[in-house]
Amino acid sequence: MSAPLIVRLALDFLAASSLLFAFAYNWIGNAVHEFIGAALFVLLISHNVFNRRWYGTITKRRREPRGIIAKMINLSLLAAMLALLVTSIVISQTVFSFLPLTSSFTARQLHTLVGYLVLLVVSIHLGMSWSLIMGALRARLGLVASSRLRTYVLRTATVMIAAYGVHSLFVVKIGSKLSMQVPMDFGSFQVSTPALLVHHVAIVGLGASLAHFAVEMIQGRRDRRPSGAQNSRG
Repeated sequence: MSAPLIVRLALDFLAASSLLFAFAYNWIGNAVHEFIGAALFVLLISHNVFNRRWYGTITKRRREPRGIIAKMINLSLLAAMLALLVTSIVISQTVFSFLPLTSSFTARQLHTLVGYLVLLVVSIHLGMSWSLIMGALRARLGLVASSRLRTYVLRTATVMIAAYGVHSLFVVKIGSKLSMQVPMDFGSFQVSTPALLVHHVAIVGLGASLAHFAVEMIQGRRDRRPSGAQNSRG
């Protein structure tokens, strides 16, 4: 595994971790929340620098379903992150407090809505890149030969995480967050902050696993298609 790829994966891991911890608003406080958010956007800039060639493919027409879906997800993530940045600046009380902007309850609700949309789209984005990530890790760890036991363990763990992710959707009340019925509310008197962090990780795992297996199904159907049918479409 090349050094640039290692750096890229490390930065992406830090960005994902920053996103998760940013949801712990009641635990870390507003100032830390804003500084984590600012660091997240710096990491996202680095992510875009590493993947800058992708912007040159936006106008290119994709015919395969996987390429079309990937473009839609990436554009959705870009739009959601820009919306998150705008709402962050508007409601900022620390990092951008010098700007002559007025916050509002609606702006905070929009910030929460966009934040959870980013979480969901990031999980799908992660799932669509999962094969690349796992391939890089296997190469780094020297796991060249396939292993039925390892495959069984990983798939079992994936199913368990996804199942817990479904439960976590209700625990964090994601429906209320996406319908703007409540503001950012990470804390709970019944559930500890570490447990809620686990719930958010499980939600990411759920989205990533669904996206990964959807991509595998699409790719499998494409590979099983007769060559004549593929050529007639190409």
